[in-house]
Amino acid sequence: MLGSCPDNVAGMHAGGLASRLEVMNSPQPNTLLKTAATLLGALLLAWGLAACGGSSQPSGSSLVNDTFSSKAKIESGQVNMSLALEPTGGSSSQSLKLSLTGPFQNGPVGKIPRFAFTVNVNIGAQPIQAGVTSTDSKFYVGLGSNWYVVPSSTYKTFEQSFAQAAKQAAGKPERSMLAGLGVEPNKWLVEPSTVGTTSVSGESVYHVTAGVDTAAFLRDVSKLSQSSGSLSAAVPGASAISPSTVSELGKSISSAHVDLYTGKTDHLLRRLTIAATFKATPQTQTLLNGASSAKITLDLEISQLNQPQTISAPSHPRPFSQLLPAISQLFGALQSSAAGSSSLGG
Repeated sequence: MLGSCPDNVAGMHAGGLASRLEVMNSPQPNTLLKTAATLLGALLLAWGLAACGGSSQPSGSSLVNDTFSSKAKIESGQVNMSLALEPTGGSSSQSLKLSLTGPFQNGPVGKIPRFAFTVNVNIGAQPIQAGVTSTDSKFYVGLGSNWYVVPSSTYKTFEQSFAQAAKQAAGKPERSMLAGLGVEPNKWLVEPSTVGTTSVSGESVYHVTAGVDTAAFLRDVSKLSQSSGSLSAAVPGASAISPSTVSELGKSISSAHVDLYTGKTDHLLRRLTIAATFKATPQTQTLLNGASSAKITLDLEISQLNQPQTISAPSHPRPFSQLLPAISQLFGALQSSAAGSSSLGG
């Protein structure tokens, strides 16, 4: 999953998690949650950036190329990602904070990797905790303190698709995860400059800063969004992130800046931060819940690279059929709370 991957495999996994957020959107539409799903696409793209490594040459451009173009593998580690949306202007604008944390561990070739990710979403003062876990034979989706086991037939569909993609790629030259998806950070990170060395999670790293060609970045986010549809049909009610939604949000980017931290000896990605400012258009103002502008900050860190990770199945999972009613109940409570806040504010 992280490292040299068969074409479309990375997108299948990004799409699986993004699709789950789209499922959460469907019972009770909520523009901020739709925005969260869209932004998660970009967040997952950033996670995909951790798939590559390279050789030495510490100029900014060579470090960017090494980090994102070679095929050195990341087999396991701990992911710590956060995403913050801070809107300004608009009477009903609410901040959004999203985080994803947990371990991952690749398995044999053609087998779905194992992972246990916790997702926390805060919309204004409203917290939502979710999660997704993959073991050797099952998927689990968490909501609040409860876990739900995905039907075996769905897992088998994922597993067969993953194995088929690996088989098709077996006789081809190895490609990095991003290359397999047609995603090329080298083309949208502009004027990279090496700042110096520092430390991330106890590892010595080079620190590189760069600007962003927003048009090129938008094209890659759209590619990732389109690839996420490959497994949507396996989950009832799920759908891929809309490319038009990604496009509209991307068009409103007014500025963006990237800080890259890559291993001093192996040039594997240890940390990536992206800060972007948006100026709302008539289309994106709805996505931003009426805000006239917004600042988005993404922070991704990968630690314990290639160290064994322990991933266990959740205890006492419930049937998957109980998940959608639980989601409906959650959204009902959130809407009631929002209505009460608006009433008090008025």
